[in-house]
Amino acid sequence: MWRATVVAGALLAASAGPADAKRRAATPAEKLGQAFTAYEAGDLAGAAARLKGVRADQLANPDYLWWVRGQIALLDGRPREAAEDFRAVSKHPGSRFAADAAWRLADCLWDGGDRAAAAKEYNRLASAAGAEEHGDLGIARYRIALAASGKARKGALRDFVRQYPAHPLAADAERTLVAEGGAAAVAFDAGDRIHRSQRLVVAHLWHEAVAELMLIGDDEAESTRTRRDYWLGTTLYKMRRRYGDAGTLLLSVAPKMGSAEALFHGARAMSRADRDDDAIRWYRQVVATYPRTEWAEEAQYLTGWLEFNRGNYRAAIAPLEETLRRYPKSKWMDDALWFLGMSHFLLGEDAAALPHLDKLSRRGASLEGGKGLYWWARTVQRLSRTDEAVDAYKRIVERWPFAWYALLAQARLKELGQPVGPFGERPPAPRGPDVATTPDPAVARDPAIVRFDELEAAGLDVDAGKELTRAEKAFVKRHKRADALAVLFDRYGRGSNWTRPWRLAIAYDGGALDTPAEGPARFWWQHAYPEAYKTLVEQHQDLGKSPPYYLYAIMRKESGYDPHVLSYADAQGLLQMIPATTIRVAKRLGIDYAPGDLYAPQLNVQTGAWYIGSLLAKFKGQIPLGAGSFNSGPRPVMRWLDKNGARPIDELVELVSYQQTREYMKKVTENYARYVYLYTGSVYEQPLTADGAYLVDDLTY
Repeated sequence: MWRATVVAGALLAASAGPADAKRRAATPAEKLGQAFTAYEAGDLAGAAARLKGVRADQLANPDYLWWVRGQIALLDGRPREAAEDFRAVSKHPGSRFAADAAWRLADCLWDGGDRAAAAKEYNRLASAAGAEEHGDLGIARYRIALAASGKARKGALRDFVRQYPAHPLAADAERTLVAEGGAAAVAFDAGDRIHRSQRLVVAHLWHEAVAELMLIGDDEAESTRTRRDYWLGTTLYKMRRRYGDAGTLLLSVAPKMGSAEALFHGARAMSRADRDDDAIRWYRQVVATYPRTEWAEEAQYLTGWLEFNRGNYRAAIAPLEETLRRYPKSKWMDDALWFLGMSHFLLGEDAAALPHLDKLSRRGASLEGGKGLYWWARTVQRLSRTDEAVDAYKRIVERWPFAWYALLAQARLKELGQPVGPFGERPPAPRGPDVATTPDPAVARDPAIVRFDELEAAGLDVDAGKELTRAEKAFVKRHKRADALAVLFDRYGRGSNWTRPWRLAIAYDGGALDTPAEGPARFWWQHAYPEAYKTLVEQHQDLGKSPPYYLYAIMRKESGYDPHVLSYADAQGLLQMIPATTIRVAKRLGIDYAPGDLYAPQLNVQTGAWYIGSLLAKFKGQIPLGAGSFNSGPRPVMRWLDKNGARPIDELVELVSYQQTREYMKKVTENYARYVYLYTGSVYEQPLTADGAYLVDDLTY
């Protein structure tokens, strides 16, 4: 069921003080916000009372009135009244609740006793594309089953239990089946068990999925056992545990299935189980057996990458060269070029490294082209071609200011006695598209802005931001861009929404972010790198002794300043804290934590500030290493330092074996450098040497 997001404390308009509230009655918009607040708190009677006297023609957002009033009536057992409101929502042009209202109308039919009509409507809705975004398919299928009779009912209930084993209603459905058809009604065969396990994996119920598969005995046909073992291996692999067992299972079934995918993931599981020799052997088998598949392309590359990753640079060269020869159009081409060039570089074979690095340097982006050009410059510098190296370093700084490789290039130039500023020898003039200094009242009367303003007055800040985001593109087209952007930046700022402004700044900056943060460019810089949630950051950053602006750099990379973000790894909120970690941090800080709390900026920043700052301190305040430890956890960074801590920082970072962490380190360092420059006027200097020592303490999680 859709759940409105409201700002707590929206009982009064943001602009009204206590004295104002006593002198006047609440506006229709304020009453609407009060109703949403009460509804979210489960106070249906209070919500309904606050809507008394509010009419649709008084609001720029009548669909919000119909929606919440319909929800209240439906939950209060008045489905006919609710249906009137939901029908109004579904007919309102462009309402974001329209698709959800169709599902609520089906609920009204069900609660009103017309189960046959409700089942027909549920079936229609559940069969539509994108249905899962607007309704609970499990409830729909369960009710469709209950509306049936005889064999059709039992069959539908059985299909529900098979299809939705993780659904809260699954136990009810199973009990109903047993009551009506006996234990035999839920006697699943092997195919059913495999299907149920797949559905449990989708729900991330790994152990339940494994248990389901283990119910399939060895007395089944070989083809069935093969499917069982394939899905068991796949489940163990996705659990990120027992990689060795996963690899053994997948490799055993791959030839029986004729599956390149099973063979590839079996090899990959062996790699993740730290059995690299086995992994390389099986990767070679993928290439030999299925040479024209996407799995072979990646397997060929990974045979070289694995050798590189464990320091066997000489052994890495041949398979990487074979990747370039055999799969020249592969998406792994750039990576193969890079690791091939670096293999030669780390072996001291500079002449052999140059062609590969030169080719990579011709790519456009800073993390590809900048990487290729920087390491080409490092290589020619070692060959005593200093003038060429200096020229290349300067080009990097000028083309990609503040990027990781630009920071390294600046450090190299300073080392060579030719220091340059963050924009190079000849800083460009500050530039940026004009934006009106004050919002034009005529533009602010646009219907999209009127709707936003009303929702803001109601205290529905998040909803206001969603509505404006939906209308943004069309709004900009309707007005002069400078005037439209002025209003957008103003309104988003009122709602403490930093997510959309920084995306707008990136989209419309016209190159301003590659020029000094002065004059017309400064406006764009401040929106692209805002002091988001400044009060909270400044209140808590000393918990972990984070340097100023470091938490902003992390926040920008992690969530884009959006407190509602949830990652695939269950990282949540502004700083993308993981619940398991937060539980430990909260205990250390002596504060309460409950599931869902990380979406509240206060707790997210408080716990994140301690954890992120403490990790940075563990690695001696080194920005790339502190950032990397937050991304991967501190243990891998400790291993990388133990192995390569004596190397220069540029080599150390490139030898980080987790690609995501490697690129994360670079991007956060760029964010930090930009923040420091924008708000302090000073230039962050990236040290070329790394401190390989780290604090030995209990912060290993």
